[in-house]
Amino acid sequence: MKNLVFISVALMAMVLSFSSCNTHEEELKALQLSKDSLLQELNGRDSTIDTFFESFNEIQDNLAAIKEKENIINMNASGDIESTPEIKDQIQNDIQSIYDLLQENKSKINKLQKRLKSSNIKIKALKETIDNLMQQIQMKDAEIGDLKQKLEDMNIQITILETNVDSLQGENVAKDDTITQKENELNTAYYVLGTEKELKANGVITKEGGFIGLGKIAKLRSDFNKDYFTEIDIRTTKEIPLICKKARILTTHPSGSYELVTKDDRVEKIVIKDEKEFWKASKYLVIVTE
Repeated sequence: MKNLVFISVALMAMVLSFSSCNTHEEELKALQLSKDSLLQELNGRDSTIDTFFESFNEIQDNLAAIKEKENIINMNASGDIESTPEIKDQIQNDIQSIYDLLQENKSKINKLQKRLKSSNIKIKALKETIDNLMQQIQMKDAEIGDLKQKLEDMNIQITILETNVDSLQGENVAKDDTITQKENELNTAYYVLGTEKELKANGVITKEGGFIGLGKIAKLRSDFNKDYFTEIDIRTTKEIPLICKKARILTTHPSGSYELVTKDDRVEKIVIKDEKEFWKASKYLVIVTE
């Protein structure tokens, strides 16, 4: 980073020198662009490095919390445990908390290592700090293992719920994705518009009833062609343009939940005023136009 700062300052000096002479305008522009590019790179690296140090601080805080819980466990274990079963429960809870913090630290270190490897930052001190933290976590892991054995030798049975932070996060992401998918499905609807001839030809409607071929009524086919419909999100689609002489809705939608807007003897659009009511009976909307 120091090299980049030095280069940036040098370039700025060159820009000022060229400016005072008022010559080589093209070179000035090129140098200015180079300076801006370097400063942008520096800002980007500063932001990334800040993220690293935030994680370092979080790991150190976790290690301090682990040490504090170790001291509490040792103090509790030195008393009369057999006559105070609640202390055993407290020791169990503290050990579990320690394991959880260790797992969280391991996950953070793993992410830092991957991030450093994928970035273009080549700062030796960063890698050394990550390696040092990893060693501290491994040593603490061994210490807690010894502490657990010590407690078990004192007939304090410790049951550890092994948690994998990354696995739990993955499960939470999967659950969130599932919830989002369900929400999207619930808020997805479909519409189609066209003349009776077009809709019939594309397998959307059929004409039934009447007497000797007269007075047949258009209705949605039981096996209608869903591919002919347009998919929409009912949370964001409040209007559907029509631009036709006449329009009527063939599917079931409460009349108070929508409005057909007309202008100059033409139907301009359908406005959905209450999407919950409008789509309650059917998520498929068929509009017959003329």
